[in-house]
Amino acid sequence: MSERLNSAQASSKQPISSASKDADGERDLGALLVHHGGEKYGFCRGKFLLDAPAGCDVIACSALCEADCFNSIIDRYGAKFLPADRRAIVSLWTLYYFSILTINTALAWLELRRCLPVSLDEVSLCLDRETATPVSFLLPNLGQVRELDIHAAIRPLVRQHIEPLANAISHHAHLSGKLLWGNAAGYLDWIIDETGRQSAPALAEEGAPLFSDPTFPDGEKNPLCGTLRSMQDESGLPFKRRKVCCLRYCLPDIGGCGLSCPLPQGRQ
Repeated sequence: MSERLNSAQASSKQPISSASKDADGERDLGALLVHHGGEKYGFCRGKFLLDAPAGCDVIACSALCEADCFNSIIDRYGAKFLPADRRAIVSLWTLYYFSILTINTALAWLELRRCLPVSLDEVSLCLDRETATPVSFLLPNLGQVRELDIHAAIRPLVRQHIEPLANAISHHAHLSGKLLWGNAAGYLDWIIDETGRQSAPALAEEGAPLFSDPTFPDGEKNPLCGTLRSMQDESGLPFKRRKVCCLRYCLPDIGGCGLSCPLPQGRQ
């Protein structure tokens, strides 16, 4: 595994070092978001970078489609949870992965109109060297400002990253593809709604077709559609409930998802 990581790190550094500085020299998307929207986006600092942070192993995201590479990472990450169900371990790892990936990509377009190069073969993953937990992503550049509809703007994320990776992980881990799409959808839906609340309702309206359209513009089925159900709690407050459980409640010392879980035991 160390040889693979070292090799991937070397290959991934080449385009990063030659990447031109973007947006007045910023090399961290989070800094651009904070400059534009204030400290409400401070949590994005250090997540989408042009330079690798210290203390991380760097691996090309496309390498995760290789079973040996992916399983080696999960072996490291999941050791602390054994003998728990490996499917739950894989799912929790992808929750970290997809949260960073989807939230920052969506914010870049909704707030900055930046279409980012986040296809699976364009970016690298930074893993905590001790725990193998996803920490951040390395991009070749901070994208281009473009006026597109939401499907076109987010296509590199959904069709060229999540789709092939979810297919590969589903095969490697014998895990439901619908579960993996639900993991990605939960964070993507949350940040779209949150941007509407924090910035402008129109931004949430722009993002809504990602979940309401049953097909993509090319006619292909949209796996995001139907992953979440709109509901109300006992007080009448709206919330979203997943269609497929993420299994995190099966892991020791990891809490459930509360109302968003479709299973009663996962709401505890």
